[in-house]
Amino acid sequence: MDKFLLSYLEKKYEVREGTPLYTIAEKLLQRLWQGSVCISVEGDLANSKAVGKKGDTRPLIFDEGNLYIQRYFVYQTRILKRIEELKIHIITGGPGTGKTTSLSEILKNRLNEKILLAAPTGKAALRMRESLSKQGIALEAKTLHRLLGYKNSLEADIIAIDECSMIDMSMMSKLLDAVPNNCDLYLLGDKNQLASVEAGSVFADICRKYKHICEELKINYRAKDAPGIEKLSKQILENSVENFDNENVHYLENDNFSGWYENLFKAENHEEALKFLKTFQILCATKVGKNGTERINRELCNEKTKFTPIIITENNYQLNLFNGDVGVKDKERAYFYVGENEIKSFSILTLPMHEAAFAITIHKSQGSEYERVAVVYPDREMENENEHVFLTKELLYTAITRAKKECFILGNKEVLANSCKKEIFRASGIR
Repeated sequence: MDKFLLSYLEKKYEVREGTPLYTIAEKLLQRLWQGSVCISVEGDLANSKAVGKKGDTRPLIFDEGNLYIQRYFVYQTRILKRIEELKIHIITGGPGTGKTTSLSEILKNRLNEKILLAAPTGKAALRMRESLSKQGIALEAKTLHRLLGYKNSLEADIIAIDECSMIDMSMMSKLLDAVPNNCDLYLLGDKNQLASVEAGSVFADICRKYKHICEELKINYRAKDAPGIEKLSKQILENSVENFDNENVHYLENDNFSGWYENLFKAENHEEALKFLKTFQILCATKVGKNGTERINRELCNEKTKFTPIIITENNYQLNLFNGDVGVKDKERAYFYVGENEIKSFSILTLPMHEAAFAITIHKSQGSEYERVAVVYPDREMENENEHVFLTKELLYTAITRAKKECFILGNKEVLANSCKKEIFRASGIR
């Protein structure tokens, strides 16, 4: 996008390299890559033919002191308009605060109506279905992509979407456009969690701006099983961490990655191997470097094991396998949970793109939970400034709260402490 937009501005609107507007456009693209959808600009940019105002069709839009790439301004405008038109209810809170339980109480009284459930990933949709099933509600949950498909509008009395912090501006705009005006839309998520991979932090922004439609759940009913995880997660958000050790959290000086997977290496069948994946996962802050997913996976793939954990990296609607789904494979077949205890197998030859998942990034762990996790941070500050930006308290909070019972932390203590001091800031006009 960077090269295309700058080239388009130069050829179509004669915005030359080195001019003030060209420099501002470069800065906007950099901030977009870092997650912001606009930048604050002093003065009036309306005298440039490349810049329009609300309602104009120009590559750049200047509105209320902020400069946007046009399509992001359109997404934002549509989101703000639809929030005012729809019956939206937001339920936010950390893991274990009862978001799904609150939703189930609402749904139980309206099961005779048309209800649609969805989440951003297949894994999150499966967890949503399993959680509601435990509350006595047997309803299908789809991925957002599958729910929306090519439809311009949905037909439902109630639509509930889980893990909304993962939804980017484009998808949120499409979702709100598809919801009928007389429908109750429930958005569930943790506003303190990592924002979407794409630009924007739309769910957190909506929670801040529209507090009157937002119910925040603060009591962690799971904390009695792991009070140390609850304690540390709060300290991370408040930047009050004194150390990374307590009754449920253990800071480790040295790694023993293969030792953590000893039970997987001993698994005799795929049922045992899949069951292990619910109990433990290595979560890395980065892909590269000594403490990144690439090195750890390469090292553990050399171990003698019958089963290798894998993660799907592209959606395949025919096989019902989606980006983020985790399973195991042997030499001939791959196995995935399609329900709480239901397993489906696939020939390796038919699998969509996938990679080893002894270690996955914290981003890819969103929407998941495990008995225990090992959170692996870099052993030094990132040299690349853009990578350094992403080591934030939201990243560490998300990693810690994937664990239900026990958490191990590896990495440079100074890097971990600095992460708690940094907060994701993504500029937008929804704030």
